Amino acid sequence: MKMVLTGPKRLEVQESGDFENSPAGYALVRVLCCAICRTDAKMWSEGHRDLVLPRVPGHEMVVVDDWQRRYVVWPGDSCGNCRFCVAGRENLCEVMQITGFHRDGGFADRVIVPQTSLLPIPETMSVVTACLAEPLGCVLHALEIGHISSSDRVLVYGGGTLGLLTALAAKTAGARPVVIEKNPKKIKIADGFLKKTEIVCLQETSENDFDLVVNACPDETAFQKGLAKVDKGGRFLFFSGLAKNRMIETGLIDLVHYREITLSGAYGLTRENMRRAVYFMESHQDAVKYLIEAVVPPERAPRLMPRVLAGGGFKYVLDFTGSFVNTE
Repeated sequence: MKMVLTGPKRLEVQESGDFENSPAGYALVRVLCCAICRTDAKMWSEGHRDLVLPRVPGHEMVVVDDWQRRYVVWPGDSCGNCRFCVAGRENLCEVMQITGFHRDGGFADRVIVPQTSLLPIPETMSVVTACLAEPLGCVLHALEIGHISSSDRVLVYGGGTLGLLTALAAKTAGARPVVIEKNPKKIKIADGFLKKTEIVCLQETSENDFDLVVNACPDETAFQKGLAKVDKGGRFLFFSGLAKNRMIETGLIDLVHYREITLSGAYGLTRENMRRAVYFMESHQDAVKYLIEAVVPPERAPRLMPRVLAGGGFKYVLDFTGSFVNTE
């Protein structure tokens, strides 16, 4: 079985069919679970700059090989030779190929991936929560760029999966995070995670002068509010892309100048970020499991896309084995 994106808002169930022999350096593996990313939902709704249809989406997956060894998959396929790869910034590879974008991804019972992208997971790790290793790796990459330190007061805009993982990683680094989420219903469904981690999540705050502010949502208003709350000499981490064709108040952008704010972008993750995410996840899976809203059969994916796109909840995980539905 595979879920194939054939056109705008058309995600169809098809038979996987026969696979040809994997090219040298690649492996055919069986998908256990694959989480739905908001990027998958955006591709479903409006396409993507790198997307050629038909395409099987999905890049937040856990797979197993012929020897029953379990892996998460770094979704990139970098050249290893360009100036960015040589500098250790393979996420910016000039000829990057991304699983689920440039080639078929994990919304299928089988997938072909680069062998070097297979990162083993511990036997003690839940297969379902391991699907979040990829977004968590993106978080670790972002905080590395943001130079997180144990003395930082951190403000995160966006109480979705990425925002809450950012707060958890910041707290684990010794920082003091606060999450802003304007949707009270979302704060309510995050209750289990917030209690487990003792992370503060508010609809708004009057506090200012944060050392590091992170935008983890596509809302341009949150972006602008965040800039206004960065302390002199502080850092603003541009983590989530913004909704298209919106206006930003230039007076707020001037704060970058007057306060000597360091404005940094963060995109994707490296293999090493994802490897670190696996071990971080192993230590925090009792908290991270609360960010899994439901484990569902793959056939439910088309109906879930509007909800994922709207950002109203947390992660939905597609189970291609039938073993994990409603059990984790």
